[in-house]
Amino acid sequence: MILQPPSQNYDPTFEIERNRELESQDALNRKKQQDVEIVKDERLILSSPNGTRYKISVDNSGVLSAIAI
Repeated sequence: MILQPPSQNYDPTFEIERNRELESQDALNRKKQQDVEIVKDERLILSSPNGTRYKISVDNSGVLSAIAI
C-alpha cells in the first residue's frame, strides 16, 4: 500500500480519505487470535522442512489432502 504524502496544512477531507484507505486495506489482513477461514479461490500453502510447498485442501466429506506445488 502506498499512501499519499500529507499536505502541509491540515485538510479534513484528506484525513478522511486516508483513514478510509487504511481501514479498507486493514480489513484485508488476517488477524492474530482469530479464526482463519480459507474460502473459494484462496489456498493454504505449507512448507515442509526440506522446502517443498504443499497446497492443503478438504473435500466435501472432510478428507484433507496435501498436493505438492
